Amino acid sequence: MKIPGLRLPRLLSCAVALGSALACRQAQPAPAAAPAAAEAAAKELAAMKADIQTLKDKAASASVAMADVSFHWSNLWFAAQNKNWPLATYYYNEARNHVRWLIRINPMPKGPDGMPVDLKGIFDAIDTSTFAAVKAAVDKKDSAQLPVVYKAALESCYSCHKSVGRPYLRPQIPKTVPQTIVNMDPAATWPQ
Repeated sequence: MKIPGLRLPRLLSCAVALGSALACRQAQPAPAAAPAAAEAAAKELAAMKADIQTLKDKAASASVAMADVSFHWSNLWFAAQNKNWPLATYYYNEARNHVRWLIRINPMPKGPDGMPVDLKGIFDAIDTSTFAAVKAAVDKKDSAQLPVVYKAALESCYSCHKSVGRPYLRPQIPKTVPQTIVNMDPAATWPQ
């Protein structure tokens, strides 16, 4: 018989190897290694679960990420009030990045009804509407428009807080600078 692509010497060597493997397998007693392999797999799975729990225990909570967002969003306000537009841009970008970090930490928190809330979907809507308006005002260095769009962004943030069952987290326009070590004055000359 001819098998396309196989020559007789190769076919014979494959058959001999297969026959030898089958003979060796039949000559050995029933595999006692199966329980040992199952036990090893169970130990490896338990170790992986322990590693995952260790990582979860070390991961920041959502409140840590939100504290960072609050910090950056507040500093954005004061940087813009001082017309330090590069610094306002920096704080805007940091605030957005920390919201994204929050979403990675807990992408589907439970809402007040116990059902999962799609944080990414909510943030995508905010990011392309009120956050985008804040970015546009900062980019245009528009001191008149910034308070209007900043307030609208805070209202959007509050709608998200309510959707995850935290209506008591009411953002406001900040009254004091949270970071006093950074000079908000764009004309500052020290340090050099």
